[in-house]
Amino acid sequence: MRLYKAQKAFTLVELLVVIAIIGVMVGLLLPAVQAAREAARRMQCSNNLKQISLALHNYHSTYNKLPYSASPQAGGVGTRQRGASWFIRIFPYIEQNAAYDQLIFAGDFSLQDGPMPAQNFAVLNNLVVPTLECPSSPLPKTQSHATNANGTVTLQMVNYVGIAGSFWRGGSTTIVSTDPQTNSYGIAVHNGMLVPEGINSRAASFASCLDGTSNTLVASEQSGFFYDATGNKIDRRSNGWRGGPWGNGGGAGNWTQNVTTVRYPIGTFGGAGNSNPYDVNVALNSSHPGGLNATLADGSVRFLSESMDFAIMTALADRGDGTPISEF
Repeated sequence: MRLYKAQKAFTLVELLVVIAIIGVMVGLLLPAVQAAREAARRMQCSNNLKQISLALHNYHSTYNKLPYSASPQAGGVGTRQRGASWFIRIFPYIEQNAAYDQLIFAGDFSLQDGPMPAQNFAVLNNLVVPTLECPSSPLPKTQSHATNANGTVTLQMVNYVGIAGSFWRGGSTTIVSTDPQTNSYGIAVHNGMLVPEGINSRAASFASCLDGTSNTLVASEQSGFFYDATGNKIDRRSNGWRGGPWGNGGGAGNWTQNVTTVRYPIGTFGGAGNSNPYDVNVALNSSHPGGLNATLADGSVRFLSESMDFAIMTALADRGDGTPISEF
């Protein structure tokens, strides 16, 4: 008769210890994996802003100036003429030549009060430009709204915004700027790099960047939710109204889209000019832990801490205040 030696089995206690160890290891590993993924997403976001900055440089090389952020509107309801955004102006330099070449620069790019040429509507309806999306953003990627003359449109929602200037004198947080201003839906100040046509007498060009291109913001993020006093999530991007990222809003001297005048610190919700998507002082924010990405006029991309000295941010937004900027 052949005898078999009994196999020793795990006891219940040993099994529980192994499970506990595995649980601890998974608990330690998951945050590291999530941090690595966020680092990769932040790097992609930084690269997007780099591409936007290079596109602005290429535009400047062609026209010897940066694109206007808005142009004066014309006509009334039903015949309104409102211009294209600065995002559209740089389409040829962010691999959107096919879309750009089909556009007719006429009609109402806000799609709110006037008609848009059918050809433009066909191009911009459901158009997606990947360069304009931050991969960390939890915000909706599209919005649909009724138009005055073209039916319902579905537009991409983007996560980047141009800098028109600083509400405060650059380098201060209490002295209101005396640069050219527009008092409509907040206070738009045109001392930055992306300014409207017919408002600022100083041409928006690298030559007019008196503080130096390495000390002046040109674009940044609005890629996260704001939170109101009761903790409700609020999507308050500067491209969140009619026309989305493709229109310049009401135009020079009125409400604008896709640019902001820095008036509040990063992540601030509420206050004059900072409560509606067509307001002109909507704060910068992001979903990146600790701050957000921003690109300077020299083409570099920096990570701005949400706890940075706000006076440094106002100095960065004002292209000609002459304020020495410490490390940021």
